[in-house]
Amino acid sequence: MYLPRLMCTQHPDSTIKITAEEEVEEAVAAYAIYGCDEVMSDFEGKGTPYIQPRDIVLRALKSGIPLGERFFVTPRIPNPSLEDFERSMLAMEAAVLADLRALKEAGVHGVRWIVLPMSESPEDVRLATDMLARKAAAYSGKAEIQLVPLVEDAAKHLRIAEFVKVIIQEYIRRGVFLEQVRVFLGKSDSAVVNGHIASALALRVALAEIGRLNSELDHEIAPILGMGSPPFRGGLNNPALASVEADQYSGFWTATVQSAVRYDVPYQRYLSVRETLLAAAGRGPDASLDATWASLVVREASESYRQLVSKYADKIAELASLIPSTRDRVSWRVYGRSIISNGGVVNVPRAIVYTAAWYAAGLPPTLLDAPYVTTLHRRGELDKLLRALPAYLRELEYDAQFYDRRRAESLLGRRIVDEVDEALDVLGIRAERAEGLPPFVPSQSYVLAEARARGFLG
Repeated sequence: MYLPRLMCTQHPDSTIKITAEEEVEEAVAAYAIYGCDEVMSDFEGKGTPYIQPRDIVLRALKSGIPLGERFFVTPRIPNPSLEDFERSMLAMEAAVLADLRALKEAGVHGVRWIVLPMSESPEDVRLATDMLARKAAAYSGKAEIQLVPLVEDAAKHLRIAEFVKVIIQEYIRRGVFLEQVRVFLGKSDSAVVNGHIASALALRVALAEIGRLNSELDHEIAPILGMGSPPFRGGLNNPALASVEADQYSGFWTATVQSAVRYDVPYQRYLSVRETLLAAAGRGPDASLDATWASLVVREASESYRQLVSKYADKIAELASLIPSTRDRVSWRVYGRSIISNGGVVNVPRAIVYTAAWYAAGLPPTLLDAPYVTTLHRRGELDKLLRALPAYLRELEYDAQFYDRRRAESLLGRRIVDEVDEALDVLGIRAERAEGLPPFVPSQSYVLAEARARGFLG
């Protein structure tokens, strides 16, 4: 059975605004121009029309695109435990009906998977799988569409086998043997809650664990890797980093191709990213990682990051007001993210706005692990981290060009700047702000100008 390699998404990480009405044509361009064999119709925290999956199906058939063979529509529904329950059910039903329309019009299944975001536990996955099976059976009598859990937290990445096994068990219980099982591993939200080091290491552990499961189970586990252009969000779409990120996160089958790399970089540079991802997709994971040590570092780095970030949440919320919305998403104040630190809960924006706000502060969010980097250096474990994350130095060298000490000190205070400077010194990285960036003015137009210079919003 054919599994897609490149999933074009509707992430608002570009400086170009795309309306919900334009997303149907965008889906056709995803195949015709960008060479993606899968598109995500996204309902999570977003005002997407319920007819969008059906409209993409019909537009693809009209355009002669090989729907159901080399091109698929994969909706991401609202998580019923986090968003409005009715919206989740309606989005799920829209996906089932779109697939039935493809079957009726062309005799193919154009929607074979539905993504459940923010999968918190195997119980969440079990409930959503049951709901999906009931809806599919009500219309067609068969559970044709598979649920794909999107796991977006470092602690849960360390338990990825539980999520894989519950999917297998739920379909077997319904008399369906899945030869191929897809699981979605997200970097962005994990980074927001846990920091860059913790989220990166946890993903490497998860990919290695999936490699182990592939050698033991009678199923092919095919991970989708959800990453964007900024290093904090994985860097897999970044023309300057795609090659080293693809090596670091080897073991994925499908990679997301988000908006910024399609709209904010020259087309030829996009093509180089595409070729890098296609060459890496399907390679086995690096089995040399010390998973026990990495799991310990995930917990330590996450705690260090949370303690630091909780001190600056108010300032980041203030800067978030400068970040433009480039998709029809709801406000992060309605559907955001929460960081737990020192027994308290801090509410922060979703990943793209959060990342963009830190760049606007003059401090790329990869640098928020600075105190922990210094700790590892004092313990003599920094070299071990650099072996476990071979792209890490390249990521920080890249982000150092957007580190503006003067601005960061003015907005965030001296202490965090001193901590970042110490960590960069330990790593031997010289921070030199990129040429051509205008002096900071707290305005949306400035944020957009700087984002265009970077090649991504957040």
